Amino acid sequence: MSTLDALVQLIFNVYEAFTVAVYLRHGDLLSCISSYTFSRSFDQLRKIPVESSLPGWVVKHNEPLIIPNFDKDESALGYYGAAEDIKSFMGYPLEVPGVIIIDSKKKYVFTDKEKKILAHFVTIMHDEVEREKRLQEIEDLNEEMLVERRIIDYFRHAGTRKDSEEKVLKECLSLAGGDLCFLGLEREAGIAITRVVGQSAGSLRGKKCPMRGSVASMVIERGLESLLPYKSGYLKDRPILFEGDDLRARQFFGFPLIIDDTPFGLLALVSLSDMSLKEKSIGLLRDISLLLSLFLATSWLKRDRRRSRDLDPVTGALRYSTFCKKVEEWAKKGEHFSVVSVKVPRIEDYNRVAGVDFTDRLFQAVYQSLEYCIGKQAIITRSAGGQFFAAVEGMDPSDLGNMLKILNYTITTNMPEGNQTARRLAQTGLAHCPQDGQDVWQLLERAENRMKRAK
Repeated sequence: MSTLDALVQLIFNVYEAFTVAVYLRHGDLLSCISSYTFSRSFDQLRKIPVESSLPGWVVKHNEPLIIPNFDKDESALGYYGAAEDIKSFMGYPLEVPGVIIIDSKKKYVFTDKEKKILAHFVTIMHDEVEREKRLQEIEDLNEEMLVERRIIDYFRHAGTRKDSEEKVLKECLSLAGGDLCFLGLEREAGIAITRVVGQSAGSLRGKKCPMRGSVASMVIERGLESLLPYKSGYLKDRPILFEGDDLRARQFFGFPLIIDDTPFGLLALVSLSDMSLKEKSIGLLRDISLLLSLFLATSWLKRDRRRSRDLDPVTGALRYSTFCKKVEEWAKKGEHFSVVSVKVPRIEDYNRVAGVDFTDRLFQAVYQSLEYCIGKQAIITRSAGGQFFAAVEGMDPSDLGNMLKILNYTITTNMPEGNQTARRLAQTGLAHCPQDGQDVWQLLERAENRMKRAK
């Protein structure tokens, strides 16, 4: 038992009370920090409104209040959940600000004499409340540090733990005391819900939502936090994610995810119940959103670097070594596929006549034409100069004619005027696995040899 609790129990015994409780003001509400009561309907977790309760009147006017013959409904007190037949009430303001309340089932129990005695208790209580507040702040700070350590640990091991982001969201949900937490990222002019925990998680995971007209989109569009109060009228006018999302939100906290001053997503907390989100969690949630921004940016950078190591910097095609490894894997698995050889000859002439930049653009155009002709399911590489290889399922020799026409058209239309060359500009060849072998080098050689015979 804390010193404050012991003091409250002492006052309870001195006044032979029915209930004694200490409340502190937080915005428009009073929160109980200590109580002693005979009542079964007293709820220490219940918040009391300042504007419509007798304890609130004491705090608002900073004056003691005695009602020796209490003839009002218990709802005026705000802390009971049922009728208790209260006959007397006394409230005394605290400097914090706050109030100590005492009530009784006997009439005319509290007089000016009792008020003066209570004033001495309040003086002692003030110091104790301040000490309790400092201890609570230290405990909250320690808890925040523990949460931050856990979250940093999740990010540190994110490469080996697939559920790291989900664990971070669960921590956020616990901090805010909400019902739903989600991570939304801007993708293709919309918001993709990439991670979600809590109520309705199953129906929202992977959803693609509009980029306009919702509470979530407002956070990304403005790049600013949205901390809507409990039962905000704004939540009645706009959906959280999309029209008909069935989220009857009572409160919403949204924090933008930002890279280089550009918002690209949001971290959102939602209350769907009678419990409001915890305002004291806002600072830590703000820090977590910053960590999420850095983590996602780093993850994308690593992924891009891995991809760039496997791609030709000029065309975006696979590097030759990566292509050969993939073809070798297909062959080992016994898959049936075709290897296509495509060559654009006389590259040295193009470099000399039109310049290296033109040749690079020509390579890019040829790669895009190959993708168009063979399909994006194919893997394509440029081994050297104008030599391309592709591997794809179901390629037929008759398809080479159409592909050759498209490639020749691509090369011709990209040549500067006055430098048009012969129409038969590209050369093609085809080999099949396993008919022509299962060795990658044998397949590439046969496709290239057949290309040469087709000149």
